[in-house]
Amino acid sequence: MSDFGKFAASIKKGQLSKIYFIHGNEEYFISRSIDLLLENVVPKDQRSFNLDVFDGTETNSEAILSSILSFPFVGDRRLTVVRRFDKMEKKQRIDVADHLGDVPDSNVVCLVAGEVKTTDETFKKISGSAEVVTFNHLKGAELSEFLKDTARSLGKELGPGASDLLVDMIGDSVGDAILELEKLSLYVGDSKLIGIDDVTTAVGKSRAFNIFELQRAIGERKAARAQEIAYKMLVNGEKPVYINFMLARYFLNLLEVKHDLGKRMNPKDISSAVFGRWNPFITEYTSAANAYSVSELKKAIAVLLDIDSKLKSGGYQDSEAVVVMVSEILGGGAGSPT
Repeated sequence: MSDFGKFAASIKKGQLSKIYFIHGNEEYFISRSIDLLLENVVPKDQRSFNLDVFDGTETNSEAILSSILSFPFVGDRRLTVVRRFDKMEKKQRIDVADHLGDVPDSNVVCLVAGEVKTTDETFKKISGSAEVVTFNHLKGAELSEFLKDTARSLGKELGPGASDLLVDMIGDSVGDAILELEKLSLYVGDSKLIGIDDVTTAVGKSRAFNIFELQRAIGERKAARAQEIAYKMLVNGEKPVYINFMLARYFLNLLEVKHDLGKRMNPKDISSAVFGRWNPFITEYTSAANAYSVSELKKAIAVLLDIDSKLKSGGYQDSEAVVVMVSEILGGGAGSPT
């Protein structure tokens, strides 16, 4: 089991520490860890009383200490999260570290940082009082095993060599890896096995021409780039039905993001509401949602639903469908790129 898996299991079992110091360079695991604490420490109906989330670049030790030393107002537990704790001035960090021993047993404190040297004075002070959790990029065999575990959670099995090939193709980004596995899970359909051929075909030998790059180009309203990517995907054997399905899901997600932005929700809360987890590409989703009006998003969904119906009834040839997808959504740019 991965370090994140062990951490998640202990939190879900209610085996909570009073102080956590979570740090490292793998943002995906760090964000998911914070989500787990939010989900398991303070019930939703008590969060307005017993939850404080600070940003180290925008707060001071006085505000943090007021939170971590206060007893729960309602309920049994209080949670304080300090993101980017390492960005606070050293004197402020030391002030917080010096009072961690005074935190009531009813409280949970989570201090979050990037990469930290073990020789750092603040780290030494905190490590004496806190459970230190380090999440760095997974490499090689570690990442390969994580992918196999993640595939099992999706009800799939990565066949011999498939996880290693996926690592070779996507690098060490856990966020990218999970998105690609979700894509592969859809691609293989009812099959339980994801093989090397599936990875080669679905992920693509050139990651410059895949569904995620197509979504990015469409999100940025780059018609010519989107047409180029869609055409190359078709040439590489991608099925128009799959492209259409993924784009429809993309625009449905954008519509939800758009509505949540209208409620002035922050990116983290939008990610949880729309995707049920931290999505490392939430900034791209919010930017794309801002680039489209609600009526444009609804039109795009209607266009894709119509194309899906025509594809299944033989009303469109493959190449025609792909061109129409992009040109109808973005306007212009029809025709195969040269």
